[in-house]
Amino acid sequence: WFQTDQYVTVAIFAKGITEDRLEVKVGRQNLAVNVRVDESTDYTLDMILAHPIDPDDSPHRILKTKVEIQLKKATAVRWETLEKQDGAESSNPNQRVYPSSNRRNPVDWDRVEAEAVKEDAEDKKEGDQALNELFQKIYADGSEETKRAMIKSFQESGGTVLSTNWDEIGAKETEVKPPEGMEYKKWND
Repeated sequence: WFQTDQYVTVAIFAKGITEDRLEVKVGRQNLAVNVRVDESTDYTLDMILAHPIDPDDSPHRILKTKVEIQLKKATAVRWETLEKQDGAESSNPNQRVYPSSNRRNPVDWDRVEAEAVKEDAEDKKEGDQALNELFQKIYADGSEETKRAMIKSFQESGGTVLSTNWDEIGAKETEVKPPEGMEYKKWND
């Protein structure tokens, strides 16, 4: 057997095989082949595959010296073995594969991502950035009434008021309250 990024190809070497002497059954993670070599000899291959495949896109073809069965990989992972090993897990659904032109020293992008997420979590936000993050968290975690109150108060006050109390904000128009020492002017005044 051999593999590419998309297919695993299983070759059974036998001369003069015809379609009526070949039976191929392909399942999500199994392969069964029966070849009638001659009147008294059958060759049978029945295995559980190491990883899942797409049985609908797994054709076979008969050549002069062999039968080739192409198994379409469900995920583009490199198979270490063709057959599932005892006690081994099938494919890891969380395993991700990244294309790389660097074959000698491939980058583990999952590790790089984990480090970046860890650094972001450790960074302490300050000033406006911290306040903005707090408001985003309140909005994301809030109920529909809280979100409605935040939007209405912010828009009606020209960005000078931000309230989460819908009972108070929904009852009347929100007044503009500029910061102390400042004066609010409309843009067309």
